[in-house]
Amino acid sequence: MSRVITVSTVLLSLALTTAASAHAYRVDTQLDVGIVVDRDAIRAKLVEQRAANLARFRAYYRAKVYPSNVYKPGALNVWRDQDGHFCAAATIIRSSGETALVDKVAEQNNFIRLVDVKQGPLMDWILTSGFTQEELVMIQKPFRPVTVRPVPDPDTTVAIDAALRTEETARLLKVYRDVDAKLVTAQKASLERAVDRLMAHPELAAKLLNG
Repeated sequence: MSRVITVSTVLLSLALTTAASAHAYRVDTQLDVGIVVDRDAIRAKLVEQRAANLARFRAYYRAKVYPSNVYKPGALNVWRDQDGHFCAAATIIRSSGETALVDKVAEQNNFIRLVDVKQGPLMDWILTSGFTQEELVMIQKPFRPVTVRPVPDPDTTVAIDAALRTEETARLLKVYRDVDAKLVTAQKASLERAVDRLMAHPELAAKLLNG
């Protein structure tokens, strides 16, 4: 049976009601505006979101313009590099219209790992993306250095080694294609997991459904 969430404006308490024929989550509030969020409606919206974000991911990796790790000898997550190139996850989020959010992350934590995100606007985007957090972590691959002398200072412009850049681009293209295949294979189970997680945040779910 379908799960239904009733959402209102001011959140006061959450009551979970279970019956033999249905499962319902109700958010009781001072102002009950009667917004009903159905599991099937959530799933349909997340199917849309996933398809759009998968298309954005494919456009990104096929363009073969990836960030350059000039900051650290080992593998490193780089949200935005010295030339303004964004990682796969950041590009998907920017392409969805959240440019201000992506720019803010770059300014505040340019080496962020999505596996460490637990709350806030970035977590809200993850929950409404149609992907699971684990899938976005898989998309957000760390980058190998493309310079012989990495410099930790993000404000220092570092020369890129052309041979290393070519090698890293080829490696990443293969990695992203493998990730794409895994996303397609896991789509059904991942969507149900994404629905479950968004259903646990009824107000965010209602916001997604209402644009």
